[in-house]
This record gives sequence, C-alpha cells and structure tokens, in this order.
Amino acid sequence: MVQAPRGYEPDQPPAFDGGSPQDHDALLRLYYDFRLANDGLDNDALRKIWTRDPASVFFNTNGHAYHGIDDWLHIWDHYRTRLELVRPGGSGAIRVAVRGDMALITDDRVGRYWRWMGRAEQPDFLVDRPYIRATLVCVREGGVWKAMHGHFSSGRTGKRPDQGGPE
Repeated sequence: MVQAPRGYEPDQPPAFDGGSPQDHDALLRLYYDFRLANDGLDNDALRKIWTRDPASVFFNTNGHAYHGIDDWLHIWDHYRTRLELVRPGGSGAIRVAVRGDMALITDDRVGRYWRWMGRAEQPDFLVDRPYIRATLVCVREGGVWKAMHGHFSSGRTGKRPDQGGPE
C-alpha cells in the first residue's frame, strides 16, 4: 500500500470499496500527489494529475468555482505570493470508492496551516479553519487515473445536529 507523505498521514488506514489493488495504489498516490501539489501551489505538478477535459471543475474554500485546469491554476498564480504553507495537518478518514473508470476519494479531515503574506487583510477562508473536508472525483483516461473534480469545504467537530449538537 502507498505510504502517506510526512505530515499527511491519515488517522486510520484508507478504506476501499471496489476496484483492484492496483487501482487502490494508483488512486491513493494520486490523492497524496494532489494534496502535495495543491498545498505547494505547484502548477506543473497539478497539470500532471489533473484531466485536460474542460468540463472538470474545482470548488475552492474561497467560495468560487474554477472550470478546467487553466482557470483553476489562475487562482494559485494569484495566491502564490500571498500564501505560504506553514505545515500540513494530516488527514482524517480517507475513503475510496471505485466504479468502473470513475472513482471518488473523500477525506473527512484535511489539515493545513497557512500563513498570509499578502498586503491586504487576511481573507476569511483562512481564519480559524485549519481543518476542511476534501472530495476528489477521478476518471481513468488511457489507463491512467486523473483528477476531474476537487471540492474543499469547511468541516465541524463534535456532535451533528441530529445527534444533539448545535444547529
């Protein structure tokens, strides 16, 4: 099984539903490569793992959607001189579901700690949110797994409302 890069270790071993052991390794490697490239704002690395299909879409924690790899990389060009990764904060429960040539990877606790270096006031999406959730949809293109949709969103800890937690 693929080992997590230092700082990205999950809380528990990844869980797989469907797919072959080769798919599991390829998708887990893709997920970690995605995390490393995304946290490093590394356009070249992201181009290698992201599909060229213009229908792909990335939902960022800043609340905006980016369509296609070129559109998405513009935001990293913008943030590259404004953000610095202080340290990754690990992973939570990673789940991988494979259905034919499509796979879904979820991580319920993506940790990362950024330092704001921009001149303007620090954006709201960086304040008190070191942990977010990640979803990555992957497609097999020419026998190789590629990312097609990425989605990060804020998460909460504690009980859910249906379990007696706050609304």
